[in-house]
Amino acid sequence: MKKIEDKVKGISIELDRSTKLNELDDVILDFEKNTDDKHEVDVSVDIQNATLHMKRIKKPHITLATVDGKVVKKDKEIEVKVTK
Repeated sequence: MKKIEDKVKGISIELDRSTKLNELDDVILDFEKNTDDKHEVDVSVDIQNATLHMKRIKKPHITLATVDGKVVKKDKEIEVKVTK
């Protein structure tokens, strides 16, 4: 049976108005640490309502971009050479 941490898809935390953003680092890192490799963590802070929103988004199953047989991460750019 799965742990409850594995079943949580997202969480919203209401904060005090005096909470600083650097105080949220430990909470966000714990949520990312408990997330498996099949998911990405999307974090947003609603300053007007003083809430922290974190949710797990499923990663795609396939990766299309490769350079020299190595998978390219999505934060890197790929140079394309066109010859005629």
